[in-house]
Amino acid sequence: MLKQSPQQYIFSYQGQKIPYTVVFDRFKTIRLRMKEMLEIKMPRHTPLAYAEKSIQKHIGWISAQQEQMEKRFADKTNSPLPFAQELFIFGKAFSVHRQTGLCTRREKLLFSAQNTYFNPERIFLHALPVLQTAHPDMSLTNGEIFVQCKSEQDCKKKLTVWRKRTAQNFLSFYYQSLWQVFQEKTARFCLQHAIKTPYHQTCPQLNFRSCKRCFGSCKISSQSRDARIMLSTRLMGLPLEYVEFVILHEFCHLLYPNHSPSFYALFDLVLPRHRIMKAAINSWSKTHISF
Repeated sequence: MLKQSPQQYIFSYQGQKIPYTVVFDRFKTIRLRMKEMLEIKMPRHTPLAYAEKSIQKHIGWISAQQEQMEKRFADKTNSPLPFAQELFIFGKAFSVHRQTGLCTRREKLLFSAQNTYFNPERIFLHALPVLQTAHPDMSLTNGEIFVQCKSEQDCKKKLTVWRKRTAQNFLSFYYQSLWQVFQEKTARFCLQHAIKTPYHQTCPQLNFRSCKRCFGSCKISSQSRDARIMLSTRLMGLPLEYVEFVILHEFCHLLYPNHSPSFYALFDLVLPRHRIMKAAINSWSKTHISF
């Protein structure tokens, strides 16, 4: 038997009208699900009265779901786009402003880096020229970004281009610098352990993507006997300590492709605080905007 098309109904309860759809299919129980409106899935040949009984039984849950949906819709329609308010560069918060004239404001930018292998001043000296010259229509000061654009959409496009260019330039420098650290930290480890893979001997090729689900990945090809590491351009929004965590994590996968005890033994040697930092990265990603 073919699946029947959904039927729409309205249920009145204490002066409240609840629109809902009914779908008859091969189900053994009645199921309620909130999408754009309430959806009820029932076994075939079930009387419609059972749907209304289910609504009355779960009226508290239905009302709460409707309130959440209305609140989300109001926030989405009334608030401006998130990138137009605030974004983060290496963990530092910047407010974004649109301009119609030329952007000429340039000042010294300061970035905090508490738990890295490098002096923050050294990082700053390499980051500042890249950040200020990556896009001609953007200017940065200590806590603000000025974008010369015509509309919100144009602002978003220019910020995206700027992010990709800065990632390809600054993160490539950071990547090479951390490779030297990784080689020094693992030199004795590789002599003491039976490391059969040759992928850790030369710095792998680096690619960039605008990934939302992960910040990095390591791919090893046994046929061509080479390795490639991919970094997300969204790393530009994370604090420098977390960027370092991601890169060193992928370097460790050159010796151990999986998350085995040996992998974590190596990671403990390279970055002793990595367990604390992993929890901090997850917390940061949930509470901060990654443009």
